[in-house]
Amino acid sequence: MMWKSVGVIVMLFCVGCSLDASSRGPFGPEDPETAIPKRPLPAQVPTRHILEFTADESPEHVKPKMAGTVTDAAVIRSAGPIMQLSAAEIASLKKAAEADPRVQTLLGARWGFIDADPSPPKSKVSFGCCRASARFARLMYFSYSHNVAVDVRMKDGSVLQAARAEEYLPPEGPQDVARGIELARADPRLAGKVQDLRGHGLLMQPDRGFFRNDPGYGHRVIWITFSQGVGGDPKYWAQVDLTDDRVLDAGEEPPR
Repeated sequence: MMWKSVGVIVMLFCVGCSLDASSRGPFGPEDPETAIPKRPLPAQVPTRHILEFTADESPEHVKPKMAGTVTDAAVIRSAGPIMQLSAAEIASLKKAAEADPRVQTLLGARWGFIDADPSPPKSKVSFGCCRASARFARLMYFSYSHNVAVDVRMKDGSVLQAARAEEYLPPEGPQDVARGIELARADPRLAGKVQDLRGHGLLMQPDRGFFRNDPGYGHRVIWITFSQGVGGDPKYWAQVDLTDDRVLDAGEEPPR
C-alpha cells in the first residue's frame, strides 16, 4: 500500500514538472512579448541648431549665441526685472566709488577692478503720490596692497558701504589679466618671444604643501599663456604673483 502511495506521488510530481516546463525558461516563467506599435517617421527632419560664440564683451571672454534670428515664440525669453549695467553706468559707478575716501583706504596703492552687478531693490522712496525705486549696485575689487577682496555697495550712484571680503576669492578681472600679461612680457625669460602673441589669463591657487607651500601660496596668482590668436595652442606660459607684483616662473610650452 505504501509503495502505491509513493508511486502516485512520483507520478503527480512528474506530471507537474512536465506541465510547467513548457512555460518556464532557465530563469523562471517567460511572459509573452509585448507588441509595440510602429509609428511612421516625421515627414520633415527637425532643423539642427548650431552653437556659435561671440566676443562682444571682451577679447578674453566669449559667450554662446544662437545662430540666425530667433522667431519661435516658445524660445524667446522675457527680460528679467533687473537690467544689466551698461558700460557707461559701470564707468560712472567706478569713478564715484574710487573717489570715496573709505574705498581708497581699503584698496591701497595697488588694486584691480573685478566686476559690477546690479542688486535687487531693497527699498522704495515715496514722494507724495509717487514712488521711485532706489537703484543698488555692487562693485568688487581686489586690493593687491592688502591682499584682500573689497566689496563696495552703492545706492543711486553713491557709496553706501565698503568692506573687506576676507573669505572671498573673486574670479580674475580684466585688470588682473592685463597686469599679468604686462609683467610676463617684461620678464627676461619671455622678453622678445611673446610680443606678437596674444596673452590670456586665468586665476590659480598655489597649493599648500606638507613641508613647504608652493610659491605664491595665499597670494593672488594668475596663470598667463601666450598663443597665436584666441584658440591657438599656448606657446609660452608665466605664473604671476599680483600681490607681490612679480613673475614667479615662466617658460616655453613643450611641443605637441
